Amino acid sequence: MANPIPPPTPQTLLPPLLACLPTAFASIRPPPALLPLLSPILRQRVQLLSDSASSPSDSWLLKLTWDRTGAEELPAVVESEAFELHPVSNEIEFDDARIAGYRRLDVETLHSRIDIGDLRLTVIYLWCMGDTEGGGDGWRVAEVLPLEIKESIGREWKISIGEADEATQQKSISNTPAAGLANGTSADEPNGISSISAIDGAEDDDYWAQYDNALTSTPGPQPSPGPPADARAPRHGRTMSDAAYYSQYAQVQPDMDNDDPSADRNAIGESSLNGDTIAPTTHPAPSQPDSHLDSSAKSPAPILLQPTTEHPRPHTAYSDDGSSSAVVDRLEDSASMQSQTELAVRQHVASTMKSLHRLARSTGIGTAEFEGMIKTEVEMLRFEEGMEES
Repeated sequence: MANPIPPPTPQTLLPPLLACLPTAFASIRPPPALLPLLSPILRQRVQLLSDSASSPSDSWLLKLTWDRTGAEELPAVVESEAFELHPVSNEIEFDDARIAGYRRLDVETLHSRIDIGDLRLTVIYLWCMGDTEGGGDGWRVAEVLPLEIKESIGREWKISIGEADEATQQKSISNTPAAGLANGTSADEPNGISSISAIDGAEDDDYWAQYDNALTSTPGPQPSPGPPADARAPRHGRTMSDAAYYSQYAQVQPDMDNDDPSADRNAIGESSLNGDTIAPTTHPAPSQPDSHLDSSAKSPAPILLQPTTEHPRPHTAYSDDGSSSAVVDRLEDSASMQSQTELAVRQHVASTMKSLHRLARSTGIGTAEFEGMIKTEVEMLRFEEGMEES
């Protein structure tokens, strides 16, 4: 059983905190005694932001609140005369300090609020467990606000820890049915596990049944024979043996097979490819005798025109069906392409020379020196060409 959480005691918790607040106007770094009083999250916030602070406007006092309006008003509250030390006790005196309420956000987050009327200050504490830097379990400062700031404090404060726990439990219970109905579940089935499982099972059966009910087909005019209807029944309800079931697929006509025995030949018609279509072209008919060689012969029989196969041949300047104009056109096109290529080469050389000149100038080489370098290279090229020719 968990130990009960004790209520905060203002007379014990507030004096160390109030003694540290006025030091914010003397140093941009928080005093060492302040950090153990803060909650782990607020402690880390103050440490990180104060280390990067470089001016009094980035005071660590402003980091004690998460509200921008409260951060703007908090320095004025701490700088008031109410925070002056008492001449006898040398402490900041306060009389009107009371526990304003408790608020539980979740199982591990419990807040308590202490209002200090005569100092115009509100301190929100967080119950921390296992806080080694703060000295173990206890109440730690979660936020410091001016008393006038009510918006950021909220209204869900209860007068006791038990009422705060009960309010949190009721809120969680009231949200559970709404969440269940939004997800399509019922109160009888926790989290809707049974109904969701049933829906998923039905969807799986419908999905696999599509493959069992699919009909086979081929490109022929008639559908190829497939397994009988009982073979396409759902796989879960099959009663025949495995050998009998798979043997029926031996009768299925493959889609890639050209010879379909189930197709009607009469409906398709005779094929025009009889096997002797191109025979006359490969075996020409015997030539007829000339009429001037045998004048006494009878009139020759009519010659049957046999189909011939024409093969493309390249056109040259000496081809029979070509003309000189085609040759001239090709020569003109070749000359035009050559001139365009030469122009492109000249432009490339010119742009390269400009780039080299700019590069030379950037390194301090003058125009005259650059010209001499170019002439030297040209002379070297001429010398190399002469050596190659000889």
